[in-house]
Amino acid sequence: MPALRGLAARNTVELANQHWASTRSALTLFIGMSRFIAAIAIVVLAGRASAQSSSPVAPGISDRPPSTAPAGPGRKGLAGAPSDGSSPALPPVVTAPKPRNDPRARRQQDEWRRDHPGDTYHYSIDEVHRMVFASCLDDASQADMQKMLAAQIDQQAATLFEAPPDTEIFVAVATPADIKKIFADRPTSAGMYEHPRRRIVTGDIGTVLRHEYTHAMHFGHMERLGQPHVMWVQEGLASLYEVYELAPDTSIRFVPTERHNQARKIAANKRAISLAQVVTMNPDEFMAKSQSLYPVVRSVFEYMADQGKLRAWYKRYVDTFAQDRSGRRAIEDIFGATIDEFEASWRAWVLARPAVDVAVGRGDRNVGVDIKAATDGVEVTRVARGSAAQRAGIVAGDVIVAIDGTPVRSPREWTEATAAIRVPELAITIRRAGKRSEITLIFDAQANAMPRGAGEHVLVTPAEFQWAEIRGGFLYKVQFASES
Repeated sequence: MPALRGLAARNTVELANQHWASTRSALTLFIGMSRFIAAIAIVVLAGRASAQSSSPVAPGISDRPPSTAPAGPGRKGLAGAPSDGSSPALPPVVTAPKPRNDPRARRQQDEWRRDHPGDTYHYSIDEVHRMVFASCLDDASQADMQKMLAAQIDQQAATLFEAPPDTEIFVAVATPADIKKIFADRPTSAGMYEHPRRRIVTGDIGTVLRHEYTHAMHFGHMERLGQPHVMWVQEGLASLYEVYELAPDTSIRFVPTERHNQARKIAANKRAISLAQVVTMNPDEFMAKSQSLYPVVRSVFEYMADQGKLRAWYKRYVDTFAQDRSGRRAIEDIFGATIDEFEASWRAWVLARPAVDVAVGRGDRNVGVDIKAATDGVEVTRVARGSAAQRAGIVAGDVIVAIDGTPVRSPREWTEATAAIRVPELAITIRRAGKRSEITLIFDAQANAMPRGAGEHVLVTPAEFQWAEIRGGFLYKVQFASES
């Protein structure tokens, strides 16, 4: 019996050892699988958090290496400021980037060529300024546009963003028909920039293209810095560059537009939202009020430029971004005033400037055409009988591309150029059947605009980006691009 009990005990121990070995193997396998699953979960959740946090402010910035990717958009208050009173981080050091071997732009050019067979589009590359084009423009308009963009890139690189993006940007200048298809779900849009794809699509080579290319330049800089700048800064700078006059030495004068008229109305309203509130808005809050805020933030940056402090403010904003993403600290540091005092100065400056004339009134000349948007100008859809346009030989289908030597690339630019014509003669450049020619409009007493009266002037506010104007025989309807 003792022997049997000893055998039974040994068997019990061996079975116990075998059971423990099996259990230990199972536990090891379970722990290994658990760690693997947890790692996958962390990656997935991190990806979702990055998409949710960074896309509204700077979509695509998160495709940089994790060490340089920003943490996400600023929130209300002084996001990013040390809460423990510690010393601020040193400002980032950025040097002009070397071009990256990124195939996205050229791949999209190839895809555009495949999806649009025929000779409607022409394809080119500007390797110096890292632009890849698919364009429906004629040679003259294409050269004009590339020259404009190259000058803007050089100016912005010299004064704000330090360099062009380190990747090529694909620019598709699309026909009105293709724009209608591309923006089928956003019928009032005429252009957009998609940073993850490094792609601009536009049907307007004026205001819209300058706005969107500023986004491309700014996003390139944000990416190199690892800084997702807040929405008012992004859209304010892009709106600022919609209309400007650029000198050969890269000095620039930002031209007031109809947005200035909107800003004047807001500046005169003491109950309007304060700048201190605007700078702390998250992307959703800002875009919910974009119709009123775009004019304000453009005007704020126009004021900074007028005071000769735009460049200094932007540099200070970049240097102090870790402490204050909102831009408030940079304003107060550069202008030596509280943000409320700065706002008071800005309001006084805005109200002291006259409104921009965007309406034909008494004494103005009437060209006498209906127009619609064309890719490189405005297309004439009707010519009024007996008008200066008819006497000059303008016909429906002509595309007006310049007035008195100044390019007119959109209905908005046409409106601003023709709203206050008082000269007896005016040179206009038209494109007809692929050829350009210059003609002269000669006005007479009958070509003057009629006095405004009831029912003679119907204007939808510029903030709605639709104008429907009836001005003493000068009738046209146009749609502007939505904010982007």
